[in-house]
Amino acid sequence: MRTNPKLKTYYPYFDYVRFIAASIVMFYHDGLIKWEPSGSIAVDVFFALSGWLIGGILLRSSKDDLPRFYFNRAIRIWIPYFAALSLIVLISLIKDPINLKWFEFIIYKLTFVYNIFGPPQLLQYKDMMPLDGTGNHFWSVNAEEQFYLFAPILLVILGKYGRHPITWVVLSAIAWYQHVYAPIFLGVLAAVCVFRYGEFYEKPFIKIILLAVIFASSIGMIYGNYQYFSPAFSISLILLLAIRGQKNKFGEFLGGISYPLYLNHWLGVFAANSISGFIGFRGTNYSILLAVIIGYVLSAIMYLLIDKQCLKHRSKFYTHTRGIWITFSAYLMIVLGLSFGMFINS
Repeated sequence: MRTNPKLKTYYPYFDYVRFIAASIVMFYHDGLIKWEPSGSIAVDVFFALSGWLIGGILLRSSKDDLPRFYFNRAIRIWIPYFAALSLIVLISLIKDPINLKWFEFIIYKLTFVYNIFGPPQLLQYKDMMPLDGTGNHFWSVNAEEQFYLFAPILLVILGKYGRHPITWVVLSAIAWYQHVYAPIFLGVLAAVCVFRYGEFYEKPFIKIILLAVIFASSIGMIYGNYQYFSPAFSISLILLLAIRGQKNKFGEFLGGISYPLYLNHWLGVFAANSISGFIGFRGTNYSILLAVIIGYVLSAIMYLLIDKQCLKHRSKFYTHTRGIWITFSAYLMIVLGLSFGMFINS
């Protein structure tokens, strides 16, 4: 198998991209940013980054590597995700009326298919969702999980056909036209092109083009429909910042807290509302600022207690058999979730 060692290189600017994108999502949900597309654009940047990095990993992988790949993804994604979901369920059990519709949304999130069946019901059934729709942003984590199961089939199992740039050009075009996770496909397309043709994005002329695309797409997102321009903006930003370098502890920390920040920033709002309601400044800018501060603090604590420990120790727990079981469980959850969702909504 042809490999490209440079795809293994660390990109320190991506740590800051993750942190800024997660912060923008939090600022939007907390009411600090009023521009509605801001959170969606930040998620698109996450998607482009994921497609680029995971695509690169899979392009270096063989079929024998897949159990380890799925095991690593599960430890990285599942444990913080299920911890965050457990908090929502526990608080919801105390605050919310529990009915069949409530269980339906929990099952979607447990099986990583909420992005398919949950958001379309948000307007009609928001009051029946756990904590009035808190955790709706989990749809993007579910989309990422589905990508982790879909991409290896093309990039590893199907071999050269799944790794051909034309395959990902077609998939990207369809996703872009349908407004369905196009930045992920563009991220993989970029990784495939690097794997096949080399680091084209490092050429000065390409960097100028990327800057021009970022500028033009930014204008388009401000004055037009952001969905048409956000994919181009996201992948251009990722390629422009794909600059090799060494790990920086501060940057690594900021990048590390981005996932727990994305998952759990709603806790800052809950805590701030309780505190500010007791003191008497609920609904003010002080309450929003307090929510942001608490969101950062809690995400840092969760990163140190959960995410960092998972990444630090996951190699100790890996065995090929566990990798096989994780792989089987990952696909089974999606199948069960899809079957349940289609049955309920038939």
